[in-house]
Amino acid sequence: MRDNSLILSKIEKKENFSFSKHTTYGLGGTAKIAYYPKNQEESTVVFDYVRENYENFVILGKGSNVLVSDKPYNGAVICTKFLNNINYFDGIISCGSGTTVNQLMKFCISKGLSGLEYLAGIPASMGGLACMNGGIGERHIENNISNVTIYDGEMCNFLSEKCIFGNKHSIMRDIKCLVLDINLKVNNADSDIVKKNIEQQLYSRKILPSGKSCGCVFKNPTGYSAGKLIDNAGLKGMSCGAAEISSEHANFIINKGCSSSDIYNLIKEVKRKVFENCGIMLEEEVIYIGEFNGTYS
Repeated sequence: MRDNSLILSKIEKKENFSFSKHTTYGLGGTAKIAYYPKNQEESTVVFDYVRENYENFVILGKGSNVLVSDKPYNGAVICTKFLNNINYFDGIISCGSGTTVNQLMKFCISKGLSGLEYLAGIPASMGGLACMNGGIGERHIENNISNVTIYDGEMCNFLSEKCIFGNKHSIMRDIKCLVLDINLKVNNADSDIVKKNIEQQLYSRKILPSGKSCGCVFKNPTGYSAGKLIDNAGLKGMSCGAAEISSEHANFIINKGCSSSDIYNLIKEVKRKVFENCGIMLEEEVIYIGEFNGTYS
């Protein structure tokens, strides 16, 4: 029988965790404590502990698709950065949820594995990509995922079809759970070709706006481009405080020294004005963490 208290005592932790140092927006208050599990056993122990002892808790990977409140977060954080093991066997890459896209690309080059190059340059962890069904254009991670292992008090192994992938969504977003491992279908290829494909993908991303952002703020409605709808409403360059809609890509909101509340208020104004212009209500892709306008996420 395992000694959970002993395992918990060995897990790396940090008090007064700064969200601003761990999100691509560079914004957010502090959390009381953050835990950094290094393996499956530590992950399950710390998940059970924070669920039982904290009213609120959040799982954080690279912090690339989140907006965290300026106010202190009344809860705990489980950081997945050390859950970054990567293995390959018989057409399947198995990687921990904290594995970054950059780490995965280097692995694919070293082993001569193709099929994931379209992910290159996305500043995300694999756990976040699985939860969000991330990708680029019409290519999404669901097309490569074989199965996902999660923990929600019990260990569960979801085959791809049970993940119920959708538009920047999966069943993992509806379950308070910790993604542990993701299995990805890949093909054998020449390492030089894989490297060239990755370099081409990275080059194509150079047109994206510079500056601190979360990437695309809004989901693309069926049959439409969210950026185009925002542009058609004449909102490029619109600002709230020091939060500004990029003049290069209208689905990006750039932090130019703003607060999280500036971005939140600008998001609400964009939704209102786009709806007035074309009758389509945009839906956020970005995930809120903490308290915004009296609502706690």
